[in-house]
Amino acid sequence: MFLARSLVKMAANNAVLNRLEQKGAEADQVIEYLKQQVALLKEKAILQASLREEKKLRVENAKLKKEIEGLKQELIQAEIRNGVKHIPIPSSGTISAASFSEDLPQPAPVTSSSSGPKDQIKGGSEEKKKKEKAEKKGEKREKKQPLPGAGSDDSRPMDVSRLDLRVGCIITAKNHPDADSLYVEEVDVGEAIPRTVVSGLVKHVPLEQMQNRMVVLLCNLKPAKMRGVVSQAMVMCASSPEKVEILAPPSGAVPGERITFEGFPGEPEKELNPKKKMWEQIQPDLHTNDQCIATYKGVPFEVKGKGVCRAQTMASSGIK
Repeated sequence: MFLARSLVKMAANNAVLNRLEQKGAEADQVIEYLKQQVALLKEKAILQASLREEKKLRVENAKLKKEIEGLKQELIQAEIRNGVKHIPIPSSGTISAASFSEDLPQPAPVTSSSSGPKDQIKGGSEEKKKKEKAEKKGEKREKKQPLPGAGSDDSRPMDVSRLDLRVGCIITAKNHPDADSLYVEEVDVGEAIPRTVVSGLVKHVPLEQMQNRMVVLLCNLKPAKMRGVVSQAMVMCASSPEKVEILAPPSGAVPGERITFEGFPGEPEKELNPKKKMWEQIQPDLHTNDQCIATYKGVPFEVKGKGVCRAQTMASSGIK
């Protein structure tokens, strides 16, 4: 009897244990499911936060882009007011990006021609207005008349003495950030601060040959902006459709020394006036001779006491 009771009791205990084990397994499954849901919720929250942050950044970027564009336009207008000329990038055949095209023609002042008395002029107000206009025109004419002695430069011959040609040394040269055909150089021309020069020499002179190189520079061309960089001079080169060589000053020449021409005295212009086409009139007479010496109408480019400037191999070639 005792044994039977024990068996019954054990059977009951085993049933309880089985139910407990089943409940435990179900509880584990529920816990695992909850863990998965928590992980999903975390990922979703992170994703939503990322999307919100991305949207916020996009809005801020759009605002910054608009502000930058506005500042860019303000800078361009300021440069135009200060006389910095904006011109398009030159073609691949252009020797120096500081070459100047003539200015756009300025609109001529409007002058009114007399067309006879107007019909039905009422009162003295019209006559008064006409008188004021006539006085203003007279003032304008007086302003346009040059002062005594002011035209002395125009009386000089249009020759090479007007060019400010100097010895220079390229301190550093690098590729233009926005134009594959251009170099940007820092050049010592004997002034307190080196000049920035933009030159279209990429296809003709390797970059390593531009470093610490002695050159001849035209220093009184009007500064021109080339793809965002203002060029303040022009590297002088012997040039043909097939080849370009940088002119070399004589040995011993130092940055800032003037290039002179025997028989052509006079001080150079402070800045060549592109409207008068000074450079365009002088440049056709610049050539290398049969000994590769740079000349103007046969007269050598000379540094007093040092010697003459020359190209390496290009004889009887144009210079620009």
